[in-house]
Amino acid sequence: MDTSKTSRRMNAKTEYDNAWSVAQNPGSEPAQDPDYTAEKDHSGYQENMLLIFLALLQFSPILFPVVYQRELFHIFIILSVAAMYYDAHNIRAGSNFEKETLRGNIAAWRPISWGAVTFLGGAIIMAIYLFHRKEIYHANN
Repeated sequence: MDTSKTSRRMNAKTEYDNAWSVAQNPGSEPAQDPDYTAEKDHSGYQENMLLIFLALLQFSPILFPVVYQRELFHIFIILSVAAMYYDAHNIRAGSNFEKETLRGNIAAWRPISWGAVTFLGGAIIMAIYLFHRKEIYHANN
């Protein structure tokens, strides 16, 4: 914990020094601290709130009983499958793997596989996907 505080203090000092030097010399570019830029590097991964919302809807029939009405349930399942396929396609699921096995590494599953197993498994598969989504993203990007 002390190292993170020290790192934050050093980053704040570097930012202050950069701001001060730019204020003194308006034409100069601020210096970049390599440690600071490495910390700010975002991996590009973001949570998909729609999938989380759909999974919560499937797991909570007491809070959202309208989802479990006979007329709307099929539409909700198709919406979930489409959202799962689209999300798996966006994070390029399975793109770095030559062979896809349903028993093996789930990072190798392609978007069509995620859509199909979501259709069959529903909320359970969505929960597994959401739990492993970051791992799938990093394995394929």
